[in-house]
Amino acid sequence: MLTPSEVSTKLKIQPSTLRKYSALLEQEGIQFKRTHKNARLYTDSEYIAIKGIIAAVHSGKKSLEESVAEASRDLKKNISVAPRERDSDDIATATLNEVKQLKIQLQQQEERQKERDLMFVEVLEKMQRKIDVLEDQQKQLLAHVPEKPELNAPESPSQQPESESETVTPKKDTRGLWARIWNK
Repeated sequence: MLTPSEVSTKLKIQPSTLRKYSALLEQEGIQFKRTHKNARLYTDSEYIAIKGIIAAVHSGKKSLEESVAEASRDLKKNISVAPRERDSDDIATATLNEVKQLKIQLQQQEERQKERDLMFVEVLEKMQRKIDVLEDQQKQLLAHVPEKPELNAPESPSQQPESESETVTPKKDTRGLWARIWNK
């Protein structure tokens, strides 16, 4: 943080001029931090904004009002034209640390995903083995069941009755379902 005297000395302007520019920025919604004696304190971004206002006004390209409005927009967006070198180093260090943390998190997430995939494959293999066992059991059961002769199928010639009168036609069972099950 810079004091008003430091800013006015660096910018080579009178303290009254600095107060005027600061008041115009405050009218645009910029709030300066203040000391316990209510003196303004300036961040590097605010210093750069005031320096930009002075340069724009002296170049004659923009009016004071236009320069102040543009500087306040930039400050509200937290645009810093030339941050101090120390701040850049701090930002770079913080960014590198964040990238390292993100890499670690990504690696952990990939490891968890691999574990889940292995568990999933294991479960699928178990299920396939159970299906195979069930299919084998089903084949064995079907192999032991003798085929039932069809009721209306002709009997072999040796079992055919000698005359037509001896031919027995099977009767249709008209009992109910439970009677047939319990054979009653």
